[in-house]
Amino acid sequence: MKTTTIIFSLFAAIAAVHAAPAPLEKRGVNPALVPDFGIQRGARPDGHGNCVGDHNILIPCACPPTRSDFINALNANVNAGHMIHNPSIAAPFPSGNSKSSQQARIATLLSTLQNLHGPGVGCPAVSTVYGDLQQKINALPN
Repeated sequence: MKTTTIIFSLFAAIAAVHAAPAPLEKRGVNPALVPDFGIQRGARPDGHGNCVGDHNILIPCACPPTRSDFINALNANVNAGHMIHNPSIAAPFPSGNSKSSQQARIATLLSTLQNLHGPGVGCPAVSTVYGDLQQKINALPN
């Protein structure tokens, strides 16, 4: 009887290990939901480390980041659920087309941009057209 119980317990343990669910796989954001920056990096340098951003406002010439660097940072933030370099800021990235989904996405895009290398250490919003897009989204009817 003891041998049968031990063998049964052993098979049950093996079956439980094999039946355990696989860990959740985190996925990257859909790049089609990430608008182009609309500003070319290094545009019209002034010789003092500044270049021209949206609305002719001066920005660091290293801004905006490369698209691949930005999407990598965005994926890290979204997968973490918050800004990696500024954890108090949430990083939702819904895929829907509602006004609230678009507002959440553009807010996460801007936060990622502005916190690329540390809290508040990144590129200004005017290094992209995302601020303009945010205004257009906010003006949409509810």
